[in-house]
Amino acid sequence: MTALDERAAAAVRDRIAATAAAVDRERSFPAASLAALGEQGLLGLTVPAEHGGAGGGLSALAEAGETVGGACASTGMTFLMHAVTAATVAGGGGPRAAALLRELADGERIGTLAFSERGTGAHFHAPELRVERDGDGRLRISGRKSFVTSGGHAGLYLVLVQSDDGGGLDCYAVDGGADGIAFEGSWEGIGMAGNSSVAMVLDGVAVSEEDRIGVHGAGGALVFDVVAPFFLVGLAAVNVGIAAAAQAAATEHAKRRSYADGSTLAEVQSIQHALADIDLTVRQARLLVRDAAALGDAGDPGALVAIMAAKVAATEAARDVTQQALEICGGQGCTPALPIERHLRDARAGAVMAPTNGVLRSWIGKALAGLPVP
Repeated sequence: MTALDERAAAAVRDRIAATAAAVDRERSFPAASLAALGEQGLLGLTVPAEHGGAGGGLSALAEAGETVGGACASTGMTFLMHAVTAATVAGGGGPRAAALLRELADGERIGTLAFSERGTGAHFHAPELRVERDGDGRLRISGRKSFVTSGGHAGLYLVLVQSDDGGGLDCYAVDGGADGIAFEGSWEGIGMAGNSSVAMVLDGVAVSEEDRIGVHGAGGALVFDVVAPFFLVGLAAVNVGIAAAAQAAATEHAKRRSYADGSTLAEVQSIQHALADIDLTVRQARLLVRDAAALGDAGDPGALVAIMAAKVAATEAARDVTQQALEICGGQGCTPALPIERHLRDARAGAVMAPTNGVLRSWIGKALAGLPVP
């Protein structure tokens, strides 16, 4: 399917890109931008059609993620986590799944994941938190989750924990307003300034069997079969968008920057070579991401390696392209006069987002060698 028709793409460009600098400068959560996406039906992108969504898969997310990420990386990150949440609920199912999917599609709730923990770092698939039964036999979760995107703003959090009987992992849908939930700190990272990636503290938060997404003990399979491919493809796409936005800004600056003799920066051969190198890098990353997404949608047995490789390639492409764009633009690129410095900061996070590029390289090598992953 096509994720964005021209009207939706225009809304992203006109409304979301227009506020990106303010979101970055004020470190404000991009609620208005998410609302704009909702008006175009994009919050239901990965929600099945029978639940009011567009029924999009990895390819649709790759297309939309690049467009949104290029307009505003903070919005791209929060949108990505919402889309992954919807795909996870749809893939796992459960008693609440149908109602939650309708709310996610309509934008009544913004969804996100609460998987990462300080003690497990990049290995978000191996949480230490455990759901436990209290004296009355009720299930409760206590502990701390780290780097929860949209923390304090989302209406639905998918919390990954060890099962109460030690039989695997479970994923629970937790309402944003549930008793016992608190958020600590603020996001002070160098980029994606508005994504509100903060700590989530759970103090005896009550959950029930009905809140579980997927079958008991099968959270690990849900992580690798649904969460990982959607997150990795979406994050890769957002970074391609960042790189493409930096390319566009640098190219426009080179065309407009003139000297006393009337010549432009774009007429300098070394600048032409740099622009060509940037274009090659962006095109290569985009093709890798789109190919990996298509393989995933087709259920190709080689999709996992391709998807992991796409995340590595796209995040490193964004890092390299934004640095090259800065060098093309010189001093002005280091100031808010151009969006280059914002794109450069936004591009620094992708490589260390779990699974980090180092972890992914190990997993890719294991997969290629026929070893178990992870």
